[in-house]
Amino acid sequence: MELDADASTDRWTDDVREEAGIDQREGGGLPSRSFAMADYLRSWSACAYHDLAASDSQPLQLSALLRLASSDDRLRWRSLDLGYADPRGSLRLREAVAARYAMVGADEVLVGAGAQETMTCLLQALLAPEDHAVVVVPIYQPLELVVTGLCATDGVALSANRAWSLDLDRFAAALRPNTRLVLTNFPNSPTGAALDRPTLDGLIALCRRHGLWLVNDEVYRQTDCALDRAVPPVVDLYERGISINGLSKGFGLPGLRVGWAACRDRAVLGRTVAAKNLLSSCLAAPSEILGEIALRAEHRITDRARAIGRRNHRRLRALLDRHSDVFEPDEPRNLAFAYPRFRGHEGATDFARTLASEAGLLVLPSILWRSSLAPVSQDHLRLGLGRIGSFAALGILEKHLLRQSW
Repeated sequence: MELDADASTDRWTDDVREEAGIDQREGGGLPSRSFAMADYLRSWSACAYHDLAASDSQPLQLSALLRLASSDDRLRWRSLDLGYADPRGSLRLREAVAARYAMVGADEVLVGAGAQETMTCLLQALLAPEDHAVVVVPIYQPLELVVTGLCATDGVALSANRAWSLDLDRFAAALRPNTRLVLTNFPNSPTGAALDRPTLDGLIALCRRHGLWLVNDEVYRQTDCALDRAVPPVVDLYERGISINGLSKGFGLPGLRVGWAACRDRAVLGRTVAAKNLLSSCLAAPSEILGEIALRAEHRITDRARAIGRRNHRRLRALLDRHSDVFEPDEPRNLAFAYPRFRGHEGATDFARTLASEAGLLVLPSILWRSSLAPVSQDHLRLGLGRIGSFAALGILEKHLLRQSW
């Protein structure tokens, strides 16, 4: 299915707004391609006091992060020069990022103001109007909108009936002679699905055979339930693989706005820097040094985040077992969130709206990941489990369930 970009996306956006109860009177000047999740949060956050929507880890306080710093880094922090910096990210920060990978050095890393900015600039550097791209869905909506705005695009949906697996035969069938790039998000949000090694090897083999760029959004890698058995980043396995990551999700540092692309092709990164220069000249100097500190203390930070996620997952699993008439049992795949199927008669979207209006509890219905490229399941809820407050919020959810007559 080739995207009729303007018509299909406009209809998609209007449908999502109406079904999700997004107040279209607010922000009336918004473009038709606005971010559905942001619109939903704007419409419902005011009446929701308990948050099960966030997918980042419990945010760190600045004082806690600085306690993890070396004496040298604390001295650098106190004497920090707030001038302009390298548009690629400081050398020390890029070295700290590169140390996470086996096949790249500092010159094969570009740091931007969050993974989203970095990804957007990278896609602009790689795609032209005559190209074709394949996007695996569901995926973070702004990324889909960027790709469809740059070139013809097809989608390949993960299968809910096959544990959200990627069908390589369907993927191969979506390729065209002018396909240039494949965009994936593994571990996937909202499903939590992660690729096993045989599937990833098969995907890379197809990309290599056709000379395709494989761009993988890996921001949920640190919160993968099976991190000890996780496949390597795509940049370490494939010469045209590009790994995107950042400090927002698994590190609990979204306020730093630090994200990066790891790519073995320096020319591609050079074009990405040129695109990025139109948005931001450099990363904030405080974010650079704080990002270095976080990367050097990664295990201490992410161990804390994973412990919070495990505690919340245990409570969620017990809740799902007690309410199997309403929720389909869901084996957790990611410690930052879960994606259970809702079995109630009112549907996932209406249930999410009811939770916000009656219980003051914010969750995200799967309609917010609806794609204009391929059909995706619409009967799930994404429940954020990375925050300390998620534990109490799950209690609010259960109290609401007990008051209902299903």
